[in-house]
Amino acid sequence: MKRLILSLCLLLGLSFAQESFEDFLREELGGYKQEQRDFEAYLREVNREFEEYKRIVREEFERYKREVLRYWGTYEGTTRKKWVQYDENFKVKKVFDFEKGVLRVEVIGKANRSRIKGILEDFVSQDKRTAFRRDKLLSRIDKRVKRLKHVKSASVDREPVLAPILFGRSRVDKAHLKEGVEKLLRKGRLYTKRLKNGKRATVFEVKVPPKSVLRKARQYKPYVERESQRWKLSPALVFAIIHTESYFNPLATSPVPAYGLMQIVPKTAGRDASKLLFGRPVLLSPSYLYNAKNNIQVGTAYFYLLYYKYFKGVRDPESRLYCAIAAYNTGPGNVARAFTGTTKLKKAIRIINSLTPREVYNTLIRRLPYRETREYLKKVSSRIALYRNL
Repeated sequence: MKRLILSLCLLLGLSFAQESFEDFLREELGGYKQEQRDFEAYLREVNREFEEYKRIVREEFERYKREVLRYWGTYEGTTRKKWVQYDENFKVKKVFDFEKGVLRVEVIGKANRSRIKGILEDFVSQDKRTAFRRDKLLSRIDKRVKRLKHVKSASVDREPVLAPILFGRSRVDKAHLKEGVEKLLRKGRLYTKRLKNGKRATVFEVKVPPKSVLRKARQYKPYVERESQRWKLSPALVFAIIHTESYFNPLATSPVPAYGLMQIVPKTAGRDASKLLFGRPVLLSPSYLYNAKNNIQVGTAYFYLLYYKYFKGVRDPESRLYCAIAAYNTGPGNVARAFTGTTKLKKAIRIINSLTPREVYNTLIRRLPYRETREYLKKVSSRIALYRNL
């Protein structure tokens, strides 16, 4: 009788335990499904906000372009490798081409040497925060996108923009500034030109030795080395990407939109990397991405995802590097397309693993969908050697 009672108790205990475990599983799975639904809803909201982000960029660009055209007849604005700044009333334009090493100042109407000197002193001594604040296009975009719910912003740092290139030092006192500007004035030329709207402008232009531009690389060495170590990347690779993306123009921008040294696109690189960095995807404001430390952190985190996650199935590290470099420019789907004609990554990886690194490189150079990406892969791959001993 005791045995029967004991058996019944055990059976009942097992039954209760089974029911409790099933209840537990049901609750856990239900919670997981709810978490998934919440995350998917969050992602949809972020995507909607990025569409709003792009709309703001388009609106502000068109507004800014109209303002420039009203005074100059043609539009010239900041690009990936060129910094263009207008004064408050749009009658003075200052330009530095980081790739060609050309500094240019244009003034609508007549301007004597003394006025050009004052404009140059102001231009070459600016830090990035000042430059960002004076840029009507960027500051307007930043002000509006900051109102979006899922946008992360930051203060733009006070990194000097041109002083390291022109003077070989980050900070210059007044005496060195005046001396440096005098040298630029002696080396450059002053002339007048007719604008397309019929107005005349006074132009000063001077060429800076190309090697001077690469001084900027040393300015970012601490950030590059730290983030490269964190994400298990070669510092030379990161420098080669910055060189190719922006030529070390800290105010680089492109219409995608993409911002800063490593040309971060808020939706793709920015969103994917921010999930890794902050635990969930967010959109990144221009001010956040014009902070050099933030930009390099996001760019290296995104390259980590490409190399160690998206292309982790590629066995040869050299082949994987070529694929990740191309994907940084065009996305993993277009890299897959070069091998399979489709965006199916797993199928592409199987083919990549059957090829030598040289064959992978040659296939990408021949068959990547966009010429820009083919040239990008060539440039980054060849520039890595430049920075091995920086």
